[in-house]
Amino acid sequence: MTHRLVQGALALALMGGLLVPASSAAQTVLVRIVNAETAGPIVGALAYLDDTQGSTFKNTLTDERGRALFVGIPEGSYRVRVEMIGMGTTETDVFDISAGATITQEVRMESSAIQLEGIEVELEADRCTVRPGAEGAMVAEIWDEARKALSAASLTDERDRYRYETIKYDRKIDRQTGVVLDEERSRREGYMDTPFESYPAEDLVQNGFVQRDGQGYLYMAPDADVLLSDAFLDTHCFRVAGRRDDGLVGLGFEPTGDNKTVPDILGTMWIDAETAELRWLEFTYEFLEQEMMSDQVGGRVDFQRMPDGSWIVPEWWIRMPIMGAQTDFQGRQRPYIAEYHQTGGLVAEVREAGGRSLGQRAETGGVEGIVMDSLGVPLGAVRVGVIGQSQEVYTNAQGEFSITGLTAGRYQVRFVDPQLEDAGFIPPPVEQDVIRGELAQIEYHMPSKGDVLFEACRGEERANGTAVLAGTVIDALGQPVPDATVRVSWTGYDVLGGGRVTNESVRNVTEQTNGFEMTTGSAGTYSFCGVPAGASIRLSAESANRESDDFEVVIPDYEVGAMRVLELTNRR
Repeated sequence: MTHRLVQGALALALMGGLLVPASSAAQTVLVRIVNAETAGPIVGALAYLDDTQGSTFKNTLTDERGRALFVGIPEGSYRVRVEMIGMGTTETDVFDISAGATITQEVRMESSAIQLEGIEVELEADRCTVRPGAEGAMVAEIWDEARKALSAASLTDERDRYRYETIKYDRKIDRQTGVVLDEERSRREGYMDTPFESYPAEDLVQNGFVQRDGQGYLYMAPDADVLLSDAFLDTHCFRVAGRRDDGLVGLGFEPTGDNKTVPDILGTMWIDAETAELRWLEFTYEFLEQEMMSDQVGGRVDFQRMPDGSWIVPEWWIRMPIMGAQTDFQGRQRPYIAEYHQTGGLVAEVREAGGRSLGQRAETGGVEGIVMDSLGVPLGAVRVGVIGQSQEVYTNAQGEFSITGLTAGRYQVRFVDPQLEDAGFIPPPVEQDVIRGELAQIEYHMPSKGDVLFEACRGEERANGTAVLAGTVIDALGQPVPDATVRVSWTGYDVLGGGRVTNESVRNVTEQTNGFEMTTGSAGTYSFCGVPAGASIRLSAESANRESDDFEVVIPDYEVGAMRVLELTNRR
């Protein structure tokens, strides 16, 4: 079974407020939007010219002087509505415009940043709302901020004033290890179309986000117009999807209704809790044919606000299954995912029509190197990423990796071994300077489980016959939980009056429960440095109204210790 990949270069367009003489149109409305506190111009605000029935006649983004110009306006009554991320929506009074008139308006906007930092995720997580619009509801407030960014991105995409140098790539990825087996890159420069191929929202809702294309399939990502459409909002509901350590709040969406006959999408929009700006959208496909289903099949679309207030898609990717066929013992062929094919693109540089570089996403350098285990053997399938960047790669069978497209500066590079991650340990990131035009070299040695356990109890005295028990406490969303209480206990035996247990003293043996208790640190980690080896140890954690299951851990005498992840759920 073949698959047609989503083609097309990354398309972006920026827009500024271009003023034209009033004589070029019979009626003109000129609006200046300023900050009510500083009186300075607001760049990149969304300005709408609405009629008295609330229908939008025209819309635009304000330029570097806070100006929005509407030309060629029919005679009638209008009002101007202005939106900006982190600020309250503002409207003018209704005004009339007559033949040949030029109307000027000044709009003063006040800050009204929503308080995303303190939201109660647990209280909102189970509420899934279609068309979130109830005033004061947290889901509605988060959606309103995301909607402003999507509207600006949609409006930006309609303009054609900037040239882009883009990099498009196609990767072949191993199904089991996630290792990039092969990659091809191409560059393109010019005024380009949308970054990925997407059909109108009505077509996607009716026929699916994955559609047959000859002998293969066409996979589509939702663009800003699709996410804002009535068709999408009527068939998907929204919920608070959690909060990340880096200050991002998730607004999740999922399909509603009973139409499970066409492929759909579910995903999360991640919004900066401090600035309320949309950072990226990640999604997976639902209701595919069963053999094609995988949480690895999906994509991501990044969003970025430019200096002139417009929004672009600086990076995107879609990962698709490449199917193979297996023959069972009865000679029947069964399809399965043989590997993944990921196609994507990123913006290397943005230039104005006059040639001046805006300096956004300029590709200037990167990091590459090799990852080895504690014995110096190359280590494959290690996930390598740069904190704060969307790029993430896996080491190949020779332990090699390469990340390009980084501007000059100091970065934190993170190395994640899947086995250690499953045990609750992620090494601290490595700082690395990136120089323009160069690839910095890193040789990283991944610690073994024994090394991790030894370091967890460095400097602690341990009696003979004891071991180390360490790990991480996480919540239902996989995030580490600080200040959680972790307990271990085990049953031992004592002889009344002291001494060893013998046949003669067995009647005087009493049972005694021993144990330790500690509180997790800021990273949700815990470590017990003197638990008995060979004994049956009970391990559990709790925090507020949540608790983990009780685990039974037996650490063999020949092991340094063991690592466990404890997941907290609501008390029953």
